[in-house]
Amino acid sequence: MKDLPETSRRVLQIIEDKLRDQNNKGLAEYGQTIDDAQGYDWMAEALSECVDAMQYMSRYMLELEAEIKRLKSLSEKN
Repeated sequence: MKDLPETSRRVLQIIEDKLRDQNNKGLAEYGQTIDDAQGYDWMAEALSECVDAMQYMSRYMLELEAEIKRLKSLSEKN
């Protein structure tokens, strides 16, 4: 990974950290790894997670838009 540019390395590290966190969370919550999990509709689970992600990103986008608007208003006052 050392041969990658800085941003790529940082992105990959964030992803790796998140994967570990999620695996640990799942193990703590369900007492098993994904290897042992049975009876799930994996495609439906993935779709549900994607829908959640879209909602979270949309909410965050609205917060960013409000912050941009607030900063522009402050900038115009100065």
